[in-house]
Amino acid sequence: MMKEYNSIHDLVSDFDKIENNDALTKFNKELIPLLVLLEKVNLCNQSYEANHNCIFVSYFLKLNLLNFLGGLSFKMNVQIIGLPISISEKGYWGEETDIEALIKKKKGLKILLNGNSGFKNAGKTLSTFVFENRFISFSNYLDSLRSPYRRRLKKALRKREHIKINEFDRKDFNENHYKLYMSIMKRTKNPLETLPIEFFMNYEAELYEFISKETNEIIGFVQLKEMKDRLCFLFGGFRQEDNELYDLYYNMLLKIVETGIEKKVGVIEFGQTAEESKLKIGCIEVPRYLYVHHSNPVLNWFLKTLLPMFSYKPYQIKHHVFK
Repeated sequence: MMKEYNSIHDLVSDFDKIENNDALTKFNKELIPLLVLLEKVNLCNQSYEANHNCIFVSYFLKLNLLNFLGGLSFKMNVQIIGLPISISEKGYWGEETDIEALIKKKKGLKILLNGNSGFKNAGKTLSTFVFENRFISFSNYLDSLRSPYRRRLKKALRKREHIKINEFDRKDFNENHYKLYMSIMKRTKNPLETLPIEFFMNYEAELYEFISKETNEIIGFVQLKEMKDRLCFLFGGFRQEDNELYDLYYNMLLKIVETGIEKKVGVIEFGQTAEESKLKIGCIEVPRYLYVHHSNPVLNWFLKTLLPMFSYKPYQIKHHVFK
C-alpha cells in the first residue's frame, strides 16, 4: 500500500520514524533542498508516494502524444514519474520490478523518465553523459587527448581570450542571465517544463557567467551543483548567434571540466542532449530508459506499439578521444 505525501518534508519525517526502511536508505537525500524549492517555485503539483520498498516523485502534464508525427494532435493527461525538473536524475528509489508493479496499479497514463534498465518493454529516453575525472590538472587533461580533439579544444580556448569568466552569487542572478536560459528553452523541442527566475536566484548552487571583453555583455552562464564526489551541470544559457563568435558552448563545457578537475571530484555529470560535443570532450554515454503504461488495456497496447517511435535513438559515432 502506497502512502501519498504533498511535501518532501512530510515524507522524510514520516519515514524517519520507521526502522529498517529500505526505501529511505535508497533515497538520495541530497535532493531534498531541490525538491523543497521546486514545491515553492515550480507549481506543477508534484507529489510523493512511498511504502517500505519504494519511493517515487510524480507530477501531471497534458502532453500531445503524437507530436513526433508532425501536425497531429492526441493530447492526454499524463502522470510523469520523475523529478519535476529537466535533469538526468531518476525520480524513483527501489527495485525496478517493484516500481513497475506499483505503476500498473495506478489509473490512467503514466510515463516514467530516466529509469535504469530493469523495466519490461522499456524504451530509451535521452542518454546522460558522464566525465570520469582522473586528471591532476586541466593541462594534464588537454595533454591526454588525441591530437585532433586537443586541436579542436585549443581552438575554442583561443577564443576564451575574448571572454571573462566570473563566479557570481545566486542573489545576483538577473533578467539578463534569465533571458539566456529562455533563449535555450525556445530552441528546445518539447521541453517538459520551464523554470522561473526564482529557481536560479534561490537554489544553492555555483553560477559562472561568461562576459564579452569587447562589449562587457553577459553572453552565457552555467549552473553547477556539487554532490558528494560528483559535480553536476544543471542548466545554462547562451544565444545561438554568440556561439560561433566565441566558440561559446565548447568554452562552457571546458569551464565545467576545469572546475571539476580543480575540485578533484571523481565524476562530472553533464546531463542530457548535445551528445556530439560532450562525447568529443571525453564523456561516456550512459543509457536512460522510458517506461509507459496505461490502465486501459487497448490504449496500453497502442502505446506499447508506438513506443519505438517515442524512443531516443543513440548517437552512432564512436569517438576515441584519449590517447
